[in-house]
Amino acid sequence: MNVVPDRDVDPGGGPSRPLQWLRTHWFRIAIAAFTLAATLIEWAAIPPVYPLNFLFSGISVVAIVLSPFLPRISGWLIIMTVVARLFVLDLSGPNPLWAAYLALAVIGYDSAIPVAVGALLTVTLAECVPVALNTFNALSATWIGMVNYIGMFTLATMGGMSFRWRRQRDEMREQAMALERRQWELDTLQRNTRLASRIHDSASGGLSYIALTAQRELRRIGDDAAHAGERADWRFVNDQALSVLDEIHHVIDLLERPSSSDGGGRPVPAASEAPERHASPDDGIPPASRAVSRRREDVSTAARTAETRLARLGFHGRFDLRGETGDECSGESLAAAADLIGEIAANITRHMSPDAGEYRCVITFGEHAVEIMETNPAAPQGGAARHAGDGMPDAPRPHGSGLALHRRIIRGMGGELNTTAEDGDWILYARIPAHPGPARRRERAS
Repeated sequence: MNVVPDRDVDPGGGPSRPLQWLRTHWFRIAIAAFTLAATLIEWAAIPPVYPLNFLFSGISVVAIVLSPFLPRISGWLIIMTVVARLFVLDLSGPNPLWAAYLALAVIGYDSAIPVAVGALLTVTLAECVPVALNTFNALSATWIGMVNYIGMFTLATMGGMSFRWRRQRDEMREQAMALERRQWELDTLQRNTRLASRIHDSASGGLSYIALTAQRELRRIGDDAAHAGERADWRFVNDQALSVLDEIHHVIDLLERPSSSDGGGRPVPAASEAPERHASPDDGIPPASRAVSRRREDVSTAARTAETRLARLGFHGRFDLRGETGDECSGESLAAAADLIGEIAANITRHMSPDAGEYRCVITFGEHAVEIMETNPAAPQGGAARHAGDGMPDAPRPHGSGLALHRRIIRGMGGELNTTAEDGDWILYARIPAHPGPARRRERAS
């Protein structure tokens, strides 16, 4: 879905830096503007007379202006001017209370709790000492007034700290939303990968088988006029299969991009869609064992189906199953093994010539993993063009993402899938863990 870019959005997709800074630090700007206005109004009404008082008041105004940008430095600079003005025998100029409130609020907002408490105690002591010494250039001349001011100092500090806690809460909420969004994207990618692999293994493999069957019939049928109609029919079947195969490859490419979807694996039929269950000899077997047995039967069925299809296309070889699966073996692992067997058979039809030799695939069930080892003669360099010039249609073009999809799924389960070519033979080795987990947990944690 296309999104119209905002005017305040940078090319990277987020808000521009000035706008983001304003959203983050609006509290500093608001209190600094209020304090600056109050200070300048008092300055105009009661301008400072003594030079040092004028200097300290000017420094305080500069610190107020800089407080949104340098909050900690400006806050402590204001506190220093407040303390320094206690030693100047001149009460003219703007009231330093405004700047003191600002300093405490800013320090409470941007500093840790011990630092904020230290700033509060500093201003409080600066107020208490002159009153205790009976000097009258303190912020208040009586103990009762001093208590009121201390309460205001505390309120300003707590106000800054409360806004800081709110900001931290908002940041934690945004981080949680970002983490949830990343988890949703990961689930979507995993679902799309499995869906693309499922489409590739079923539809793509089946259409390749149809196209190769049509091409075999075209080579078998003679070129005479008596078989022209039959040849046209088989050519139409071949062309349609290749056309649909190209469209499926395009759909697979689209699924490999992130899209809105829910994360999940294979669809599980609802209870209302399940067939009516009757008593069977397996009723005494625990449900987990029955599920594993059915999944292993799926692997065996996939191997027999692949061997039968390859034999009909003129390929020689076999699929062997060895070992036994434990009761704790994950159905997801066995399903991944069955899907990989279908992809192996499809790759043999695309990349191997029937007269090149024999293929061999061994599926070994173990306690901790399902291992698949397949080898077949690699196609010669000119094998793709072996029928060029004889009037026969081209073989189905490999898409190149079939094994990549399976590799991504198996690695996500904590396994491995490796391919190599040695001495003219193509070798595939896959190890699918019986208990998927570690790699998937690392993916979710990232």
